[in-house]
Amino acid sequence: MELFHWANAKIRTLNAWDIGLLKIVCVLSGMILGAYLSSFVIRNIAWLAAAVIFLTIVFMIRFLKSRAS
Repeated sequence: MELFHWANAKIRTLNAWDIGLLKIVCVLSGMILGAYLSSFVIRNIAWLAAAVIFLTIVFMIRFLKSRAS
């Protein structure tokens, strides 16, 4: 759990410019990976969509059951 405390402490020090830069890096990385993996995604779209739906449901259940500290 120390890793989470360390990460939360680091995240609190970020400003708007840092978060904006992180978003740009994530978008560009996604574009590059998407270009290379497009045929894989097209062939397995049903499995990937099922995984997204399942993980979204799991996340929402965990999110709604959690208590505010």
